[in-house]
Parts: sequence; structure tokens; C-alpha cells
Amino acid sequence: MTRLLLARMRNRWIRARLRKKEVHPLALANLTALDHLRLNQSARSPRYVVLDLETTGLSLTRDRVVSVAAFRIVDGRIRLGDAFDSLVDPGRSISTSSIKIHGIVPSMVARAPGFADVFDQFLRYLGTDILVGYNVWFDLHFLNVHMQQNYGFPLQNLVLDAQSICQKVGFSPNFRSHSIRSNGNQNLDAVAKHLGIEIHERHTATGDALATAMIFQRILVAVEKAGPGRLRDLL
Repeated sequence: MTRLLLARMRNRWIRARLRKKEVHPLALANLTALDHLRLNQSARSPRYVVLDLETTGLSLTRDRVVSVAAFRIVDGRIRLGDAFDSLVDPGRSISTSSIKIHGIVPSMVARAPGFADVFDQFLRYLGTDILVGYNVWFDLHFLNVHMQQNYGFPLQNLVLDAQSICQKVGFSPNFRSHSIRSNGNQNLDAVAKHLGIEIHERHTATGDALATAMIFQRILVAVEKAGPGRLRDLL
């Protein structure tokens, strides 16, 4: 059973459960996120939104989001003029260790919108596009907690983890023997370096989202070269 088929089965169950309930327009639109996808369509043909979050720490339960950034990929090209970028007031303190990593201090987010407002803005931006991230499951957790609490179900967009794909796709004949694979080191820095991608503003949501988008571009090219380059090949 493919991931897309499984996602559609869950989607049908959610739609059936909500059939007689009043659903927020944003949530209603999100329920259609899988409708336009076909396993045999070109991997380049869907639109992708590449996301990165920065948080107050690494705890899935205690920590909160402080920054959200995303770039859209259309026909294999990153639309730099169609980016999403927002600081977020986490409503709690930011750990010193996290500040040392992403550089976001309390004064920077003191007048920023809360996550509820930023999430709704991002949900409009995301639309029905496929969501992509690097180790995306960490970021997806924060999105889904809010989506579940406020709209009654998790995000229905198809989700792809660029990190997992990097572990499976050979970007070149020697990729399999390269240190980032043989040593199990698949972090964003190592993969970007291997692919000749310079990460600007590392550990910022904007910098990491853009780097991930460039990596995903290479993934799309690799899938096409391997043939036939269908969406099913990314799954």
C-alpha cells in the first residue's frame, strides 16, 4: 500500500466523520489537499512548499515555535518572490542554548504575532501543495498539534522528508560510498556540502528552508534521470 493511498484512506475517514459538522473554511480547503495528486504524474508537476521552523528548544511537548519560513517550488523552480517568513511570539522563554543556535532573542519576538495567527497565514500559503522539510517530522509535529486542537484533524497535505529521500536516492555514482552515507551522517550541512550547496544563514528558518529547497531540486532532477520520474518515485 502506497503512502498516498494510505493518506487518502485516512482522509476519507476524516471527511466522513466531519460530514455533518460545521468546518472552518481553512480546514475545509485543507481536506482537499490530496484530491489532485496521482502516482503516475511527473514528480515535477505538483507544487511543493518547503518548510523550516525554529523553536524555543528541542522538546516536542514543552517548546514552542519562534520562526516559520517556507519556499514554493513550481515546475522544479524555487519561487524566491513567493516565500513565507514570519517570527512568532512563543508565549514563553527561549532557552539560552537555542538562542546560541538560531540567534532569536526575546526582544525580536516580543511584538510578533502568536502561533495561531502565523499558522493560519501559513495554512493559506500552503494550500493543497505537497509539504517538504528536512527531518520534517519534527516541524510537522508542531503544525499538527495546532491543526488538531483547532480544526479537529492533522494536516492533510502529502508530506515528504528530504532527509529520508537523501538516504535512498543516489545523486551520483559515488554517493552511496560517500562519507555522508557510510557514516550515517545525513544532516543538512553534510548533504548540502556534498551537493555543492552553500547554506546562507544556517539555523535560521529562512536559510534552512532555502537550502532544503535547493536539495529537493536536486532530488527531482535525480528522479527524472533515473526514470520515469513520477511522483510514485518520491514515495
